Amino acid sequence: MEVGYLDESGFALTLPPTYAWCRRGEAKGVPRAWGKEGRVNVVGHLVRGQEGERLFFALLEGPVRWEVLRGYLDRVAESLGKPLKVFMVAYLPRYSPHLNPMEGVWRRVKGFLMPRRHYGSVEELKEAVVQALEALGGVELKILGEGT
Repeated sequence: MEVGYLDESGFALTLPPTYAWCRRGEAKGVPRAWGKEGRVNVVGHLVRGQEGERLFFALLEGPVRWEVLRGYLDRVAESLGKPLKVFMVAYLPRYSPHLNPMEGVWRRVKGFLMPRRHYGSVEELKEAVVQALEALGGVELKILGEGT
């Protein structure tokens, strides 16, 4: 039996700082770019089974919708080399990242594997996200109709 943990995460052109220093009484401004235009959404799936852990991911164009997730899960099944015989969904409680190992993957990517800086374009950001996830052994899956 294999268990998969699926989660979505967003990456902005400007990674949020974990901390900053400034003199007392001064406000330090951190340059940033937010909004839909400067964002990349990623769906990730960590599979745990007899063969160990395997990480799959896909870059998304726009928000996460069920049709997109269904296509993504079909691609995961193809990559595993076998059809999904039984597929059961269990929702984890909100605000409980300790129950979902994918949260640890996002923490490593955002906190350690991506340089803390502002990315000049969405394409540059996509390349950095893919490179970081591949450094963890991730396999990128292309979702038909997503254009990535």
